Amino acid sequence: MDLITDLPESGGYDSILVMVDHSSTKGVIFTPCNKTVDAEQTAMLLLNHVYKRFGLLNKIISDRDPQFAAKVFQELGKQLGVKHMMSTAFHPQTDRESERVNQELEVFLRMFCSRQQDKWTEFLPFAEFAHNNRVHSTMKKSPFYLMMGYNPRPLPTTFTKTMIPSVETRLSELKKLREETYSLMELAQRKIEGTAKHIHMPFTIGQKVWLEGKNLNFGYPSKKLAPKREGPFRIEAVLGPVMYKLALPEQWKVHPIFHASLLSPYKQNKVHGKNFLKPLPDLIEGQEEHEVEAIIGHSPKRKPQRFLVSWKGYPSAENKWLWEEDFEHTQETLADYKKANKIRQILTKAAQCLNLTPMKTSPPLLSNYSTFSITLLIEKGLSTLPETFPLSTTSSVTISSSNDSISTLIV
Repeated sequence: MDLITDLPESGGYDSILVMVDHSSTKGVIFTPCNKTVDAEQTAMLLLNHVYKRFGLLNKIISDRDPQFAAKVFQELGKQLGVKHMMSTAFHPQTDRESERVNQELEVFLRMFCSRQQDKWTEFLPFAEFAHNNRVHSTMKKSPFYLMMGYNPRPLPTTFTKTMIPSVETRLSELKKLREETYSLMELAQRKIEGTAKHIHMPFTIGQKVWLEGKNLNFGYPSKKLAPKREGPFRIEAVLGPVMYKLALPEQWKVHPIFHASLLSPYKQNKVHGKNFLKPLPDLIEGQEEHEVEAIIGHSPKRKPQRFLVSWKGYPSAENKWLWEEDFEHTQETLADYKKANKIRQILTKAAQCLNLTPMKTSPPLLSNYSTFSITLLIEKGLSTLPETFPLSTTSSVTISSSNDSISTLIV
């Protein structure tokens, strides 16, 4: 038995009580709860979710969390005839089966809820069913079969057509949820098994590490151009052999607990020195101000607009979304970004005029498209565009056809 804590709040819960049958079945029960749950409430969770299904337990194995180590919990177990064993400090492998399930569950939830981390409680029952209905690698039977002698019928893979739209929508959602749940549970299991074959050098509290950025989405204009790693971040807590809590920036709305496979040690060398010096902010009118290095993105559909900025001397993990009014002392940087964005709009509009597919990188010459030819000449420093184009960094845009020349491009 173990607790997964500090999850993003979902349905009023921020933790999961994980219960694993250590006998011959390896079945699990996942119960949402709160980190603040005390010993008496933990005992009630056991009665409500275990006793009603299987009766009183013979033995409980847990770590030394306050909920399990409290005298109230110990006395209740003694009076009910339930033997309680606790893992030794800093050696959670005593409860290795719960730790293994915790790892699978966290990997599953992280993949399933990567975009909507506040809805994990909705998927928890499906995760429990998928685990208990899957054939165990050692037992060669599913936990359900070992507990009940049969495998419960899962959601069907196909449904007959219905004329009721609400039913059709719900059935479609259930089908998708079933498929994704099973595939992601399998993927989570393979990922844990794969990382178990590799030796991870354990990290320590206070050590700095890089975090793989493949599962992070912070609004970069192109995912391919986004940083492959974020950080470095300090290890804040060691939660298990391969699970670590990182000290993330306050503006990140991300669950701070990660598997060791997503972390790599941060190293410095004598030649390069420190990667990020993090210069002290300037004092402007009594307020601390950091120097904006660049504006790397914006939210075009949001009003008022926000802009994603990077700070000079700081890692990409410190990037922050700012409102337009926050650029009081960096108006020139904002103006340059808007001009560059205007260029992209012109290129896109020009391509649309000729029924071309907008390109992520525009070459200087696009020709031989039907009866049109288009020359897009972008040379910094020239200013031959009409005054209606407030673009000091753009030279000219010319569109011509076989008969007529178009001197004005409306954008």
